Amino acid sequence: MVSAPAHPSPVAPAPRRAVCLHSGRWRLLWLLVLVLVNACAPVAEQVAPKHTELAAPSPTPTAAAAAQARCAQSSPAEHTPPPPAPERIEAHYDAAHNTIRVRAGSRGSLADLAAALRRPDLLRADAPGDWWLAANLTLEAGAQLTIAAPVVWRLRLRSDAEQFVALRARGAILELRDVCILAWDAARRQPDQQVDDGRSFILARDGARLLILRSELSFLGYDAPESYGVALRLEGTTGRVEDSVLGYNYYGLYAYAASDLLIRGNRVHHSLRYGIDPHTRSNRLRIENNLADHNGKHGIILAEGCSDSVVRDNVAYANRLHGIVIYQHSDHNLVEYNLSYANGDQGINVNQSANTMLRGNTVHHNGSDGIGVGQEARATLVEGNLVFANRKDGISIYSAARGTVLRDNQVRDNARAGIYIKSPDNRIEGGNQVSGNQIGVWLNVTPAPLISLEDNQIQGNREADLRRPADS
Repeated sequence: MVSAPAHPSPVAPAPRRAVCLHSGRWRLLWLLVLVLVNACAPVAEQVAPKHTELAAPSPTPTAAAAAQARCAQSSPAEHTPPPPAPERIEAHYDAAHNTIRVRAGSRGSLADLAAALRRPDLLRADAPGDWWLAANLTLEAGAQLTIAAPVVWRLRLRSDAEQFVALRARGAILELRDVCILAWDAARRQPDQQVDDGRSFILARDGARLLILRSELSFLGYDAPESYGVALRLEGTTGRVEDSVLGYNYYGLYAYAASDLLIRGNRVHHSLRYGIDPHTRSNRLRIENNLADHNGKHGIILAEGCSDSVVRDNVAYANRLHGIVIYQHSDHNLVEYNLSYANGDQGINVNQSANTMLRGNTVHHNGSDGIGVGQEARATLVEGNLVFANRKDGISIYSAARGTVLRDNQVRDNARAGIYIKSPDNRIEGGNQVSGNQIGVWLNVTPAPLISLEDNQIQGNREADLRRPADS
């Protein structure tokens, strides 16, 4: 039996305040409406084309204008506490690298930094709360910087054909609260939508702590190491991303060997590649109550040794490939009570990983299988899931996946098989309800696993309720 991984220590949520339309309570209300509308939409509108027919999402003038409009609201001073008293900031400008360096031990706000630096050509407020940064900003180990309303409600990072700047925390604390941050092309007066020549990004690494609360971080990142958009890297790096919107980034949110992250209550959408992408030994994660949609590859993926984590109560839909993925030695993970639908390939995919629990998920109208377990996955428990109306199989076990246990699932109305097994050493236990598929249970492997027709309800399938190797 697969055991649930230990949960990381809970973190008390901060009071919610709104800056952008999709943050805080407005974001939650909007998410509920969106899910209800999609759930009630005609089937033809819900089903995504196969991923080979889908192009990666790309920003449009309409998307840029929408992001700009959300970040162009007046300062939300009525929703936020007054700014703190000025604190001590020590910084200097490194002209050779066009970088503002904030010294260890410094602590304060962006306004404190501007006052200490006295370089309005590099950092200034063009209007109350509306800030412009034209140099890289690096926090040295031990520094702490807060970028938050009402002092800052929008921060535009220079990002154009000639130059782009980055915001980096190296062993420091960076807090982004109630703020919109955009890569900004001043000549075009809009967010930077060109990734081929580089684009502004945010990076926390070397034991940094990154806090993103009720904020919008959009149009960030490009295809280069450490520059994917919003990224956390290397051991000791951690943080929280809550009630925020990350849209049109190269990767929505990326982590590499950064652990104990809380990623909760966010919308991550229209990333050029992955939506939420913890990678390479990023362990003990809590990924909860997020909406991951319209991303260029997968909505949520734990890849290459991301273990002992919880993926719970998320919605993944209309992503170009899979909705949720557990990949390559990402072991001992719990994936429960998620909704994954209208993705171009599988709704939930598990491969080359061990001791994964898939429990209580609803998976429907995906371009291929609803749930796929393959590529030598080991000891996967598939329990209590609702899987229906997928374009291929409901639950598919294949490519030398072993030790999979299926029980108490409701699998109906899928285009081919409700349950398809093509790998040896897997078990179908009791409580499964399989109906309305072309074939109810297709055991396409020798020796075929045993299945009890008394303990499972397999009936009303169009071609056959049960197909064994001898029947093929």
